Amino acid sequence: MRSRLLALAVVSAVAIAACGGDDDTATPTTDAATDAATETTDVAAETTTDASAQTTPETTPDTTEETSETTELALAEFEILPDGPYDVGVTTITINAGSERPLTLDVWFPVADAGEAPVHQYTLIPGVYYESPDAVTATADQIAPDGPYPLVVYSHGSGGLRYIASYYTEAIASHGYVVAAPDHTGNTAADRLLGAEAEFDVNALNRPNDVVATIDAMLDPTSTETVGFVAAVDPENIAVTGHSFGGFTSLAVAGSYENPVGSFVADDRVDAIIPLAPATGDSTRLMSDAGLESIGIPMLVMVGTNDQTTPVDPNVTRIWDLAESEPLVRVELVDAEHQSFTDVCDYQTFLPTLGDAVPAPVLETIDSQATEGCDEAAMPIERAKDLSNTFAINFLESVFRDAELITDTDTALPDDIIFMSR
Repeated sequence: MRSRLLALAVVSAVAIAACGGDDDTATPTTDAATDAATETTDVAAETTTDASAQTTPETTPDTTEETSETTELALAEFEILPDGPYDVGVTTITINAGSERPLTLDVWFPVADAGEAPVHQYTLIPGVYYESPDAVTATADQIAPDGPYPLVVYSHGSGGLRYIASYYTEAIASHGYVVAAPDHTGNTAADRLLGAEAEFDVNALNRPNDVVATIDAMLDPTSTETVGFVAAVDPENIAVTGHSFGGFTSLAVAGSYENPVGSFVADDRVDAIIPLAPATGDSTRLMSDAGLESIGIPMLVMVGTNDQTTPVDPNVTRIWDLAESEPLVRVELVDAEHQSFTDVCDYQTFLPTLGDAVPAPVLETIDSQATEGCDEAAMPIERAKDLSNTFAINFLESVFRDAELITDTDTALPDDIIFMSR
């Protein structure tokens, strides 16, 4: 029994998507500064034949530097978005995506006052957990009464877990959103351990359908599991986000997708998507050109410039070249890597504090996964989290609450991001 728990712990810790591609670094275009106009004084008052006689016009001061400084001052200062006004509660429920596919969901939601509620623990196996720095364990009856709130569905990576990016899902919920994340049955860490993982094409088709099932459940007043959330969820404001294979999932939900197993039609209830380090593959696997071209809803895509698992090219460049989203915002975190969008670095720091309760293979596995995002060469993980949360929440606020979208035309953006939009 202990060996099985050890194996489960190892695989549960490996909650990261594994998708491939080629590396590329995008370079933004910078507009040239506008030269200041210079007024020329007509000094030809009379003609002189004296070769030594010259008239020197009054020199007009060069205002180029002054103009540049004025333009720079006109840009708003970039600020990291702090946590929102709400405490965050978390609960775990089970829904069905058909009779053969139960889905375990974590749901994060705004709480007016957490009070003495216990800090939430994201449990890998009994005795091995990651303790949330902010969220508490709560139930739907504790949701803040200010709703209804927009719904955000989060999709984990291949062989992952629903709570692998709790830093991100918690931050979104703190700003007044209900966030629901399913374990994709057949494509989780436990499935991989038990030899129950479905074939690639089956998982690729199941994933967007899992998102649809999650949305259905969160809006279903007849569901005993989700009925407490239904009145607090705004059915007219829904977004999907996800990491790696979950990034593909968000794209598939918004566009068309088909493979040898079947096809998926875009869910028109979804108003916006945020793929994180997405896997798009080439035109023959995962998202086809036509599938990407069919996406027209607002999209923010974020990626690390040093991502080796789902590198910028082709995974993000294909989105940029083909998607018809309005707006389409592309944010590349300089030196960030694949795990920069997960909690793996926090696992690496926290799990050793549990002492002997954590088997050595778990720590070894975490250390192995942490090489792509937690090493010294990568963007510091707290900076990566701050940036990804800031851009994601601002984007959601711009779509659902008419907030001003951060752009490089009105904000002095930091040097550690590459920003594009259209």
